[in-house]
Amino acid sequence: MAVGLTSGGAQSVYPDILTTAEVQGGLEVKLDVAIELERERVFELVSNITNHSSSSSSSSDNIRLELSHLPPLLLTVLLPPEYPTNADPIVRSIHARHAWLAPNLVNRLGARLEERWRGIVKNGTRDEGILWPWVEDIRTGGFLDSLGSASAFASSSSSSSTSTSTATRPVTLPHPSPKVLYAHLAANQSAAKQAQFSAQAFTCGICLAPQRGARCVQLPCARTHVFCLECLQSFWGLCVSEGEVGKVACPGVECVREREKAKGEETEDAMSGAEWEDVVRRVLSEEQVKRWKWLRIKQAAEKDPHTVPCPVRTCQAPVMRPKTAAEDSESGWARLRTCDSCGHGPVTRCAVTRTVEFMETYIALAEGDPRRRALEMQYGKKNLERMAAEYVQEKENEAWLKERTMACPGCSTNVEKSHGCNHMTCARCAVHFCYRCGTKLRAESPYKHFEQPGSCCGKLFDYDPATWEPAEGDLLRLAFE
Repeated sequence: MAVGLTSGGAQSVYPDILTTAEVQGGLEVKLDVAIELERERVFELVSNITNHSSSSSSSSDNIRLELSHLPPLLLTVLLPPEYPTNADPIVRSIHARHAWLAPNLVNRLGARLEERWRGIVKNGTRDEGILWPWVEDIRTGGFLDSLGSASAFASSSSSSSTSTSTATRPVTLPHPSPKVLYAHLAANQSAAKQAQFSAQAFTCGICLAPQRGARCVQLPCARTHVFCLECLQSFWGLCVSEGEVGKVACPGVECVREREKAKGEETEDAMSGAEWEDVVRRVLSEEQVKRWKWLRIKQAAEKDPHTVPCPVRTCQAPVMRPKTAAEDSESGWARLRTCDSCGHGPVTRCAVTRTVEFMETYIALAEGDPRRRALEMQYGKKNLERMAAEYVQEKENEAWLKERTMACPGCSTNVEKSHGCNHMTCARCAVHFCYRCGTKLRAESPYKHFEQPGSCCGKLFDYDPATWEPAEGDLLRLAFE
C-alpha cells in the first residue's frame, strides 16, 4: 500500500494537502487541491436555473472575470489493499468549495479521472500509481477544457466558433446565483494572490531595505510599486495630519513624476477607486481614514464652483453637482442633488425654488403685489427675503470677481493680481496661465505665449500711465531727443 502511494508521488510532493485514514476496504485518501492556472483565463458565470417564462435565457445576467486561481476541489479516493498492482482506486467523491463546479461537471471530472486510470492500466504502468497524475490534472486546471462546459452551457452563437483556441475560449461555469459565485471566486483570487505576495521578498521603495511580502503593501498603481507597511504608515500618516491629501498616493518616483505632469489637467482621481480605499484602510488607522476621506471631500468641494451647502441648518455639508449634470442644463434632473451626509434631497421646496429665474421674478415684484404675497404665503416671507438678500450679494460678488479677478483654468479658483507680470501660477493647483486671457501655459516655457501673435503679444506687463516710470536707458534717450 505505502509503496503504491509513494510511487504515485502524491505523499512526498503534496504533504500539506493529503490526509489518510484506515477505513473498511482499504485506505481513504483525501486531497484538498487548489487550482493554479499558468495564466489568467476568462470565466463566464451563467445561471443554470431554467426560466419557463421565456424560451431562451438572457445573457444580460452573465458575469465574466479573469482568474488564475480557483477554489480547492476535495478529492476523496479509496485505495484497496491490493492497489495499485491488483486493484483499482475508487473515486468516492469530489467536492467543490462554494459549489463553483456544477454537479454534472463534477460527475464529468470523476469520469475523466477514471478514464485516465484505465489508460494507465492499458499501458501496463499501473505500478506507478495514479494519485500524482490526478492531482496535477486538477491543480493545473487541465480538466477544465475537457468537461464540455463551454459547449454545454454557452449561448447558441458560440457553437459556430469551433475553431477558437481552448486556451482563449471562456470557461463557462453554471451556478444558481452567478453574483454569489462571483463574490466567492473574486475573494479566492485575491486571497491566493495575497498569499503568494506574502511568501516573497521585496525591496521597499522608500527605505530600500529588503522585507518579506507579509510586511509590505503592493499599491494598485500602474507600476504596482511595493513599499513596506511601516514606511507607508509614516509617510501617509504625516500627509493626512498636515492636510496634504493629494500626497496620499503612490510615492514611487515614476508615479510622482506622472502626477506632477498631470497637475491642473482634468483627469480622473487615481485614488477614487474602491481598491485604493482598501489599501488606505490597511495602512492608516480608523481616525486617519476618516480624516483622509473628509479632506478629499473638502478638496473636491473647493475645486467645484457649483458646490452648494446642504440647506438643512444642522447639516450644512457640501453637496457637489452630479457628474452627469451639464453646466448649462436647464433640466430639473440635472439640478437634482441629495446630501450624502443627512440624506436631504429636493423633496422640500427650499431645495428647488432658488433658481435665477425665480429670484429675479420675486425681486422684481413690488411690495403689495398679489403675486409677491402669494409666493410669501407659500414659501415664507422671511425665508424669501433672506434668499433674495443672499442672491443679490452673490450677484454683486460675481460681478466683482468677473471685473477684478481671473479664474484659474485648472481648478477655477479666482485669482487677483496685485502687481507684477501677467504670467500667473495658481497657488492651489500650480497651473501656469495668462492673467489677461486665462489661457493655460506650458510650465517649461510660459513666456512664449507673450511672444506669439495675438492679443497678449508683448504684454507680459500691463502699461499704466499713472505708475509708469522710465528706465535709466529711457531717461538718457529722452535727454538727447
